[in-house]
Amino acid sequence: MYEYLNGTVVDITPSYIVVDLNGVGFLVNVANPYSFKINESQKVFVYQAVSETDLTLYGFKKKEDKELFLNLLKVKGIGPKSGLAILANDDHTGLINAINNNDVNYLKKFPKIGPKAAQQIILDLKGKVATNDEEGTLFQVSGTSNSALDEALEALIALGYSEREVKKLTKALEQGASKTTDQYISAGLKLLMKG
Repeated sequence: MYEYLNGTVVDITPSYIVVDLNGVGFLVNVANPYSFKINESQKVFVYQAVSETDLTLYGFKKKEDKELFLNLLKVKGIGPKSGLAILANDDHTGLINAINNNDVNYLKKFPKIGPKAAQQIILDLKGKVATNDEEGTLFQVSGTSNSALDEALEALIALGYSEREVKKLTKALEQGASKTTDQYISAGLKLLMKG
């Protein structure tokens, strides 16, 4: 029903953002909420999921991300939350290459994706998704304190990674220069994908 919302991001949490559009606040579930800036006007491409008991919006910074999400929803056993968790890693080229090259091990690194689900993703999407040469860049959020790391860890848990998996990352993420929440999330996702 909705293609996008063009409004101001007025709230950011570990699992969603709130977009104010002419005085109405839309709660939008997004893969990486901290890639958005608070009080900034933003176009958010949305998908509306309707069930018997719920009406939920899922949002994306780019139309290509929404299209990839819609393709993932076509896979038997992949729902909106799993699709969002898969898209949280900003390496969509790696995801598409894994699908097209039958790389089950790569796909199994995503939360709640086992061998069966990984094989189903490959079966349903191989050859149907293509890489986009244009790499998208994420908006940076200001803030370099430990609260940025805490927010990043909460966001990873909200994506479906276990607390145990996320706690293992803490020492590695604390090393080096302080980062924004978005950078911590990206670094955390890269480490989780290696593990």
